Amino acid sequence: MAIIGAQMCPWVSGRQGARDRPPGARRCFGRFTDPEDSLEVDSNPSAVYCFVPAVTFFASGRRPNTKMAAQPTVAFTFHKVREQCEQGSADAWRAFLDFYTPLGMHLLKMYLPSDGPEASRVWEQTLAALAENDFQRFRATEKQSEREFLLDLRALLLDQAALHAAAAASAAPASAPLVDREAVGKLLEGLPLLHQEMLFLKLAGYTDASIERMLRMAPRVAQAAFARLEPDYAEALKIESDRCLWPGQWLASLQAARAAKQEACPNLHQFLRIHDGQISWYDKEPVEKHVAGCRHCLEAWTALREATYWRKAAPAVPAAEIEKYLSLLPVAAAPKKSFLQRMFG
Repeated sequence: MAIIGAQMCPWVSGRQGARDRPPGARRCFGRFTDPEDSLEVDSNPSAVYCFVPAVTFFASGRRPNTKMAAQPTVAFTFHKVREQCEQGSADAWRAFLDFYTPLGMHLLKMYLPSDGPEASRVWEQTLAALAENDFQRFRATEKQSEREFLLDLRALLLDQAALHAAAAASAAPASAPLVDREAVGKLLEGLPLLHQEMLFLKLAGYTDASIERMLRMAPRVAQAAFARLEPDYAEALKIESDRCLWPGQWLASLQAARAAKQEACPNLHQFLRIHDGQISWYDKEPVEKHVAGCRHCLEAWTALREATYWRKAAPAVPAAEIEKYLSLLPVAAAPKKSFLQRMFG
């Protein structure tokens, strides 16, 4: 059975432009929302994550044998994945892992920079947490919007990462700067929201190039804000690759921000509408003013930028790793098909 997904075909996930898509490719549902021709799916509940190319790709990553009879394809939507994962479908969980393991691996390599197997172990623990008690934690995640779901997944993943980082934090040099919620708040105080976003992502460990891709704005506009990093956080200005310089403290700071939600905090759907340009200036201004003065909302605001971009841009994970993670989940084995069913679907 062929599964068409964003990570199977790079020209779907936004890493290549429309001119690079294979001949015969056509758009399914959804709409293009950015200059990179990335496929937006949140706006349409029936939107799928794929194009249907002239030659499809199979879950194994191999091209099908064109001499054989055509096999049925399954185009998984976010909502179909959600529904069938709750039922323990192996095919749906394989699609889930194909869609979201690249994002998970990027975040873990970002916030747990290490050459060891820590990232893989933390991802396995996150999957176990989602699956325990008949997928109870998974059922509690956001159901309406993929991007809001990504924030739930990211929060669970970073909570797991924080447990690993806490032990390493005790071994940090005594001269390491203090990076907690209060210290970050002082750095951001009084800055425009855009400058706060850039400074926040810079403290997280992103390079100027990555910040520009996530925000679609050159970081040089915030050079005055970056000057605040001198001298205590000057190392963040010198990094040449995306990696958090103080993972234990930063993950703890993010946890504290996520826990500080207030009644006045806007919901995530309003943030999405602003990011998509679907709200008037009159309605947008008070929301952005609140975000600029609220560490909880700033964390969620920048997390949406981060998760949305890397959901499309993170490098694909080999099929063998997907199968390894799938083997750890309590999923139902797909029923065996007869020869005629395999031939004719």
